[in-house]
Amino acid sequence: MDTVRTFRLSKSRITAGLQCGKRLWLAIHRPELEVYGADTQRRFAAGHDVGAVAREVYGGGELIGEGVPLSQALRETEAALARPGDLTLYEATFRHGGVLVRSDVLERRGGRYRMVEVKSATRLKEYHLQDIAIQAWVAEGAGVPLDVLGVAVIDTDYVYPGGDDYAGLFKEIPVADQARPLMAHIPGWVRGFNSLLGGPLPAIHTGQQCHRPFDCPFISFCEEQEGVVRRAPGETPDAGARCARPAADPALGVVDPAAADFLGTLPYPRYYLDFETVQFAVPRWAGTRPYQQLVFQWSCHVETEPGELEHKEFLDTSGEAPMRGAAEALIATLGDVGPIFVYHDFEKWRLVEMAQLFPDLAAPLEAITGRLVDLLRLTRDHYAHPALNGSYSLKSVLPTIDPTLDHAVLDDVQDGLSAQAAFHEALDPGTPADRRETVRRALLEYCGLDTLALVRVAHRLGGA
Repeated sequence: MDTVRTFRLSKSRITAGLQCGKRLWLAIHRPELEVYGADTQRRFAAGHDVGAVAREVYGGGELIGEGVPLSQALRETEAALARPGDLTLYEATFRHGGVLVRSDVLERRGGRYRMVEVKSATRLKEYHLQDIAIQAWVAEGAGVPLDVLGVAVIDTDYVYPGGDDYAGLFKEIPVADQARPLMAHIPGWVRGFNSLLGGPLPAIHTGQQCHRPFDCPFISFCEEQEGVVRRAPGETPDAGARCARPAADPALGVVDPAAADFLGTLPYPRYYLDFETVQFAVPRWAGTRPYQQLVFQWSCHVETEPGELEHKEFLDTSGEAPMRGAAEALIATLGDVGPIFVYHDFEKWRLVEMAQLFPDLAAPLEAITGRLVDLLRLTRDHYAHPALNGSYSLKSVLPTIDPTLDHAVLDDVQDGLSAQAAFHEALDPGTPADRRETVRRALLEYCGLDTLALVRVAHRLGGA
């Protein structure tokens, strides 16, 4: 009778297999093909920060296997559990049934065990239950009976008081009733994945599973296999698709004269404004909440009279809280009169939040909010182009109005997510000075391009 070859499985590999068997196969056999984008790397970094803070919040305990081989981590765990009395272990390591796991938090109180999986998410998700079920199945198989299973998520109502005091950052959700039924499926998952891994590359086509619950690091490889061409923002379709979709020729755009009529009523100076924001799972600055959108940069093109432009900008990469400086510089730049063009309501809500954060600046910030003009609404209501296909994002509209302004030609920062990743990189003490300056210039170039794009859109709608 043939025996199925077994492979080294872990929680992360099993969850990869549950997302897509092809992803698991490639992770084992072709790991060099993994490509993680800047946003995914930022999520990994956030998870690392959350784990480190969780160890402080849950209190004094023993960190298992720091910087040592997994075999030693297993021995350290066994030795710690053999000692009498209460204990708290971080990264307790277990092996059972060909699966190895490391637990975020394992507590023993009065002989009863509690396991907690710590997540950087703000709510319980289905894959969290899979994670804790795998952890619990392995730990119990290794001889540790678990009385309580929990998932700790970020509480977005928490406000950081400063001083590294993160008590209250997490809220713990009991999940035993939901996770234990999944444990019965794990032996079947393990057998199935070992069988899959012993065979050839699975013939699984790209689909929704490539992005749920996370973007697959092998998607570029799979799309290349299938002949899929991915387009950068603003890039026109490949040659095979051009026949089916109109090119972004500005001459094909149609503007409703009502747009020019409305714009003609607005005075000068006119301001064109764009914010860039950053979010932290673990708040960095006092008075802020987890995942709060915090303004660290803005760009503003000022049109003093028709066609006469000045450019103002703000960017703080010092590591200190940038929000107040951004608000004060913005108030000074925008003055008291003149329409302020934005694209959608993102800037409006950031202004509202800054007014709440700095009550002494609330009056001028609220006055600025009252001067906003939404170019997205104006464009959607009064502009048509066959290349848009119903999409009115700025990066879709811009090539149909001014193809010379293209975010795709930018190097380090091409969209809001990469701007956040770049800001994180600029704040990292390990980033070399020359690289930090490169990132800073890239952020300024990207944000400046966004507000110049607003100028071009407004001019097109106004008949200029």
